[in-house]
Amino acid sequence: MQQQEIIQQNDYDEISLRELIEALLKGWKLIAIITAICVLVAGVYSFYIIEPTYEAKSVLMASLATDKLTNVNRSGDSVEAILSTISTYPVLTIQTYKEQIKTPKVLQQVIDELNLTEKGISRSRLRDMISLESIKDTNLIEIKVANSDPILASDIANAVASRFTEFVTDITKDQASKSSKFLKTQIDLEKQKLDEASLELKKLMAQPRGVIELSSEQDAKLNLLSKYKVEIVENEVALSKLNAGLATAQDELNNTPQILVTNKSVSEDQILATIISENNNIPATETAGITMQNEEINTNYLELSARVADYKMTISEATKELEMMKNKIDETQEEIELIQSELAEKKYQLNLVQRNVDIAQATYDSFLKKYEETRVAETTEMGESTINIISQAIVPIKPVAPRKMLNVAIAGVLGLMAGIFIVFFREYWEKSAVQS
Repeated sequence: MQQQEIIQQNDYDEISLRELIEALLKGWKLIAIITAICVLVAGVYSFYIIEPTYEAKSVLMASLATDKLTNVNRSGDSVEAILSTISTYPVLTIQTYKEQIKTPKVLQQVIDELNLTEKGISRSRLRDMISLESIKDTNLIEIKVANSDPILASDIANAVASRFTEFVTDITKDQASKSSKFLKTQIDLEKQKLDEASLELKKLMAQPRGVIELSSEQDAKLNLLSKYKVEIVENEVALSKLNAGLATAQDELNNTPQILVTNKSVSEDQILATIISENNNIPATETAGITMQNEEINTNYLELSARVADYKMTISEATKELEMMKNKIDETQEEIELIQSELAEKKYQLNLVQRNVDIAQATYDSFLKKYEETRVAETTEMGESTINIISQAIVPIKPVAPRKMLNVAIAGVLGLMAGIFIVFFREYWEKSAVQS
């Protein structure tokens, strides 16, 4: 049973294919007529009706362009980094340049330059006439302009390239002008801050007992303290010598008798001899044998006593002077400590004010430098340095459209398909009518 169904199915398929082939053979004339008509229409339209389209091409090179938009990382939060971020023209991508080429301003400048309004070309139509392509792995941009007039197409391509370089210059100058105005305002503010900081520094420097005066006073006190210490050492050495001399003199004094006792003849003293002779009624010559003890003060003892007294007086004076020196040293050290404390405070205040002045000066110099750079940028043709026209458009000779033979071939294929469809549809319609 299954085998019979398979045979019947094969017969049905064979019959259906046969019918298709028969339908095609039967309607081949119609297919040929329809195909011929389509080919004829396409040929007439392509060769005689449609106007040829010419394409002119100019090539630009974007010097500072990148493939992808990247964020420029600036190290630190210094004034220079912030100013560079404000005033630096951003690095643009090829796609950004391509979008800017078709800006209304550029298109309108091209229309005005070539009087395209008289030829009925508006901005939207001009935009449609322009196609942009970026060459892979390069920073080149192709500006292609399609038009039925080859001369006009080349003129438009060259005008777009020229106007775009001017456009880049204009927007760069505009940004530089805005940056310049901003920087000029900031320069005035920074100059005011610098003047205020400088005035504060002058007031601080003009105050009595300033850093310089205190430093000089401190140096003088330190020199005086050093002098006192040297004098103390000298006085201590001298006092040590005096004590040694006193001890020596005291020992000599202790070993020296205060009174000297001597024996002498009475006749040695004429007056005494005369008195004894008269009182005793003896001749003066006989008094020579009479002796007596004589006591007299030791002059060496007196000299040693005077020397000891001088030593003691000198030592006393030297000791007092040494004590006075020590007191002066203590007083001078206290004065130095007070001066150092005051000097440290004044230096701290001076450093704070001086730092403010230095920061204000550095900030003012940075703004002034960047202002000069933006002033230069305002007068520089940045478009010519960032966008270069490396190939101007020339008048095309051969049209790029229509592709006549391709159109005829496509029309032939479409006509053939349409004819086959019509033949099959007609066959189906006839059989449906017979069966009904």
